[in-house]
Amino acid sequence: MPPVVFNHDDILERLETLKLTKSPGPDMLHPRVLYEARQEIAYPLALIFNRSFDSKQLPLDWRSANISAIYKKGSKKDASNYRPISLTSVVCKIFESILRDSITAHFQVNKLFTNRQFGFIKGRSTVLQLLQILDDWTLHLEEGGQFDVIYTDFEKAFDKVPHKRLISKLYSYGINQDVVLWIEAFLINRKQRVQVNDQFSSWSNVISGIPQGSILGPLLFIIYINDLIDACHNSALFLYADDSKIYKYVTEYKHCLELQEDIDNLNQWADDWKLKLNVSKCSVVSYGRTISFNYDYSLYDTIR
Repeated sequence: MPPVVFNHDDILERLETLKLTKSPGPDMLHPRVLYEARQEIAYPLALIFNRSFDSKQLPLDWRSANISAIYKKGSKKDASNYRPISLTSVVCKIFESILRDSITAHFQVNKLFTNRQFGFIKGRSTVLQLLQILDDWTLHLEEGGQFDVIYTDFEKAFDKVPHKRLISKLYSYGINQDVVLWIEAFLINRKQRVQVNDQFSSWSNVISGIPQGSILGPLLFIIYINDLIDACHNSALFLYADDSKIYKYVTEYKHCLELQEDIDNLNQWADDWKLKLNVSKCSVVSYGRTISFNYDYSLYDTIR
């Protein structure tokens, strides 16, 4: 992986494309202020970015987040009807975006991303995944038989990623050592607080997981689960971020057993990498003109 460069022109270009309606993080530096002062601050930011990258140290504000509750639907008196949004430093996001682009380029040039992941990767989407899967299903269903599909979901996946195991995977993909060391510093000693109107809770330490509201977070997560498809030897597995579906064309009973074996392999992978599947959100669906095989697939000894 080539060295990462933080230069004036690149930073200025990123400042010019800031979304001015976004909210600031704990440092209270609003995107509008950064945009209006972009010509004056691009060079100082380049100095700060290079200093942070070389020393592997971050300002405290870059490792802090304000958690704001956004109303979704239902009763406003019910806390479960609000979605938490993590607001982090906009300046740090500019730094992260440079690292993200460098890491992504490394993965794309060396073809390291699995072609079964359709989330958080430029040029891929849920629509493309759906089209690819439907082509496969339509082709086979014309011949009869059925498709058994297992829809899975990881339980609070972003919050449970172990830092040491993530770092080991970053090294295994050949990411520049300086980049990995900075990311390690970025992940540790983080803290967050809840904001309601102009009131704040006390600070709370964040001891695990990938930082919510960050630019690097989604990329780090799909790198962490990039090898998940290797766990399935008999079936097809497709991913969109942490949501996955495993399916198999079933024409005889042994195909059901093979699909169950891959479910067990997926479960084992999750245990090995300290993630847990949310059984309540996992389901089984069979597609076909006639359903000839009604196999009781199980996960964590729970039949779905």
